[in-house]
Amino acid sequence: MEQFVPAGRSLSACRRVCFAAGHFLNDLCSSMWFTYLLVYLHSVLGFRSTYAGVLLLIGQMADGVSTPLVGYQSDKTSCFYGKRKTWHLFGTICVLVSFPFIFNPCLACNDSTPQWAQILYFSPFIIIFQIGSAATQISHLSLIPGLVSSEKNKT
Repeated sequence: MEQFVPAGRSLSACRRVCFAAGHFLNDLCSSMWFTYLLVYLHSVLGFRSTYAGVLLLIGQMADGVSTPLVGYQSDKTSCFYGKRKTWHLFGTICVLVSFPFIFNPCLACNDSTPQWAQILYFSPFIIIFQIGSAATQISHLSLIPGLVSSEKNKT
């Protein structure tokens, strides 16, 4: 297990704030995903409700598959940067790269592009976003036991 704090010591207030802020990007993007995605796809991009729901379902299925896989792999991975931090960095990069493409119109589409083709365009970005979100969330939550040595401070 990765240890960030020597036994018997606690984190300074500054470090606690830094670790707490480490998950902010993922939480912000997830909030947009759950509260605004269907409205955006239906009202802004003009998707039929069923197609907007299909895109949300694709994302939730990707999340459901990737979350346990990332959890398992993050326990097995060994890297110079640390197994948890490596997965956190991977997830953050995936979220940063894919999220803007989800909440922007299709770059290769025009008014005559069928909606099924737009689903094919958005699906890889949604899958990458959900894998990245799972990697960030799982690795961040698994970092907590290694941050402090006392049970009281972990809570």
